This record gives sequence, C-alpha cells and structure tokens, in this order.
Amino acid sequence: MLSVAGYRYRNVLEAQGGPVTRISLREFQVYGRKMYQSNAWLSPSVVAPQKHLTLYSDADGTGTSELPMVARHMAISEAMERWAYRVKVRADDRELYGFDVDESSNGMAAFPGLFHTEARRRAHLEAVERASIIAWWEGLIDGEVHTTDWPGVSALVLPSPIGFGVTVIAFREAAAGCFAYGQGAARDFFGACERAVMELARNEYVLGLRRVSQGLSTVEKPTDLFERRCVFFSTPEGHAMFLERIHRKTRGPRFTSEIVCDTDIAGPWSEYASVWRTVIRPVTKEFLVNSERYFFW
Repeated sequence: MLSVAGYRYRNVLEAQGGPVTRISLREFQVYGRKMYQSNAWLSPSVVAPQKHLTLYSDADGTGTSELPMVARHMAISEAMERWAYRVKVRADDRELYGFDVDESSNGMAAFPGLFHTEARRRAHLEAVERASIIAWWEGLIDGEVHTTDWPGVSALVLPSPIGFGVTVIAFREAAAGCFAYGQGAARDFFGACERAVMELARNEYVLGLRRVSQGLSTVEKPTDLFERRCVFFSTPEGHAMFLERIHRKTRGPRFTSEIVCDTDIAGPWSEYASVWRTVIRPVTKEFLVNSERYFFW
C-alpha cells in the first residue's frame, strides 16, 4: 500500500482551488486507545450538501486513525468517494458502475495512490462486507460467534459470498439495555475485528450523545433510514431480533454470488484519488426498504 496523499491532497481545500471546504479533527477513544477522528465536507460548488442527519455528522467523509494526518487523509478519501457516488448514481452512464443493480454506495472506495490497486482492494472488501451482511440477514449464510481481544465485545464472523475476505459484526451491551454494533471486512479475522471494533466505538459515541437506556431523547428523533435502524437495533427489542437471527441456522447448499461490476470511476475527483467500485450481485433489494427492522446501515 503506497499512499501519496501528502502530494495528491496538497491542494484539496477550497481556498486552494480544491473541492473540500473544511476539515475537522477530534480525539476519539477506542477502549482506552487514543485515536483521532476527522470529518471532511465537500464544497457546495461541487455537489449539493448532504441531507441533515440526527446522530451522525453530515460530513461527506470520515476517517479514524492513531495519527491525525492519516485520519484527515482518510476523511478526504471518503469525501472523494461520496463525490463520485453522488455524481454517478443518477448519471446517464450509471449502468457502467453497477448502479442499475445496486443504487447504494456499496462497494465503493477511494485511495490516493499512484495506481488503482489499493482502491480496488478496499472496494472488494467493502463489497464483501455489505453483501455478506445482507446474505446473512436474509438467511442464506450462517455466522459463528467468537470472543475477541476487546473486553465485553463479541464478534459474529461471516463467510464471504465470493470466497475472498471475511466480515465481522462486533457487538456488545454498551449500557444497560443499550446495544451497539460495528462492521468491518478484511483478509483475516483480526483485521476485520479491528475495523469492526473501531466502528462499534463510533456507534457507542453517537448513541451515547443523544439517547439514554430508556430510549432516544425526545428532542430530535432521526428520520434517516439507516439512523433509525441504528437506534432500533440498539434497543432490547432490536437486539433480540439480532440474536434470533444468529441462532437460526440455514439449510441447503452454501450460498455464493458473483461480481457484476469491478471498475474505476473516473471524474474530476480522479485528480485527487482513485475511486473504484466493486458490485457483488445483491440477493435482494430489501435492504433499501423503508423499515428499521432490517440489520443493515
């Protein structure tokens, strides 16, 4: 993995003629380990601002790392990915990038390298993560629960539908009656766990800001579908559904799927980072149905 972010992102800010209007940074604790979380916002001159969110930041990109500069670079990379998504999802050539098959941002990744290799690898893993979770929730594959190196955190390990990578859903009871989850995919179990636990810590943070163990604060309830799911599955009722799916085993042959799109997405963002999309044919589009009782966000 060779990043040249210091070079490719040198003029990324709007004040320097770039597409990013601002970047923020804060310290972030992941089970006693000091991390940094950065957010990046695209300029309104590039794309319209994202819709308002209740729990999560409305930033276009977020990155977390032990190093402040790496966190910033990760946030910028995700902003480049979101820029490409929002331009191409409704474009005339959307079929070239699999948006006719899956119109979400599943399987997209950006990386400021000299070549497309790392962006493509990350897109593969992101596609595996999303496809595995959908297939598991639909009852087509089973997972196994393992202990982890993080106290109180369990890991549901899911096989890949394309035979590459492993997905982990990390979960724990963060407070009395309040459950949190994190998801991640990597080449091996430990790498996937690290990614999932980092996301778990982030979810605990946003849930802790705006809810108590009895339920979400009445000040403002989320309207975004994925935020509603995050809140629902944090409740005892939602967690019971999650556990029920873990204990219900599938029958029949092992599920497999196919890659239907695996390509670079070129555009003005390419000046700053390679953006790649890998689409694994989804088993259903139910994950986009307007219901919070679907474990996908």
